[in-house]
Amino acid sequence: MRATARLLAVTTLILGLVVGTTQPVIAAPKAGPGQWFIKDYGIDKVWKKSTGKGVKVAVIDSGVNADHEDLEGVVTSSKDFSGLGKDGKTPIGGKTTIHHGTAVAGVIAGQGTGAGPTGVAPDAKILSASMWLGPDRPKESGSTREQADKAIRWAVDSGAKVINMSLGWDDPGWPESWDEAFSYAYKKDVLIVACVGNASQGATQAWSPSTVPGVIGVGGLDKKGRVLEDSTAPGTAVDLMGPAKDIPIPYYSGGYAEGQGCSFASPIVSGAAALIRAEDPDLTADEVRAKLQSSAKPVDGHKGASKAGKPDPIIGWGRLDPQAALKAKVPKTVPSAEDELADWVKMHRRGEEKAQETETAAPNASESPQAVAPTDIAASQSTPTFGFAALGIGGLLALVLLVASVVSFARRRRRLRQAKRL
Repeated sequence: MRATARLLAVTTLILGLVVGTTQPVIAAPKAGPGQWFIKDYGIDKVWKKSTGKGVKVAVIDSGVNADHEDLEGVVTSSKDFSGLGKDGKTPIGGKTTIHHGTAVAGVIAGQGTGAGPTGVAPDAKILSASMWLGPDRPKESGSTREQADKAIRWAVDSGAKVINMSLGWDDPGWPESWDEAFSYAYKKDVLIVACVGNASQGATQAWSPSTVPGVIGVGGLDKKGRVLEDSTAPGTAVDLMGPAKDIPIPYYSGGYAEGQGCSFASPIVSGAAALIRAEDPDLTADEVRAKLQSSAKPVDGHKGASKAGKPDPIIGWGRLDPQAALKAKVPKTVPSAEDELADWVKMHRRGEEKAQETETAAPNASESPQAVAPTDIAASQSTPTFGFAALGIGGLLALVLLVASVVSFARRRRRLRQAKRL
């Protein structure tokens, strides 16, 4: 009987191979042209174990063009919070900001189509929450801080496991309403990642929301792994440093370009978090944060380092290392983002009246016309105009002028040709 059963099993296996009922072997993703950081940061090695499948990453930004060829099938849910009646998949904003959400989404989950970039977590799905970034906010668009508040709650309720916020207000404080919004995300086991701001935009210290306790604040490094001073800002909010120079991105109206700034270092960290959450779904958001921080590597050329459990004010815990983070054991002591925020609230929200709040609390944007609107970390109205070429598969499609401080769009045709020769 055993011999018969064994023969039957072997026969079934052979028949399965013949008729193709076994699972197909899926090739690992490959980096797109110009994606130097994929190999330098060991992301290609992580892809052998995880591609982010099953994880939803919310992009709270200017809206993601879900019809872009590099993002086909990536955006599974979307909603607009700008007050302009859009759908979250229609990019909004002025010339300096409208591109931003599509670019960030491509860094996280681009499909590597044609000349496009392959996202850090190419099998992750994107939830797009659009809000108004930068200057010239229309009158019908409400308080930007309230937009962010509602967007966070929607992302959490829509199943996000990671939220990326590549935007910032040029002060370290935030309104009291954010206390509850971020706490809500932490209670629902959601990890939040935000860029810390760019010195090129006048950021002398980390901006909110990276300053909210529990948020992973991300600064920028150059291609040599050194601090990219224009693309980061110091402060206790800095947790990790990631690549921020010449990052290939999909452009919102089609084609591709390159971006610079911690706006693009942040989604690389968010993508790494998605890879870890996909590889081990049982890990909590706090445990993923602890693995990312505990596995960070020293930053070349920087003498400072974290001491006594406190991050260095320039580089935080150090340079992102996705491969080491994936392999790392969960530290024995894992800080709770929810508790960190609760402790801060207890210490700083001492009065119910706004006059009794500490100076770290930001003014309410809906009540004060002088309140600071969220500044697009990728662009600013106060800096020179740069030209960039948006490239499609056929070559140069259009030349667009754009006021930008830290996104330097460059022609990639030459790089693409070089890449094709390799």
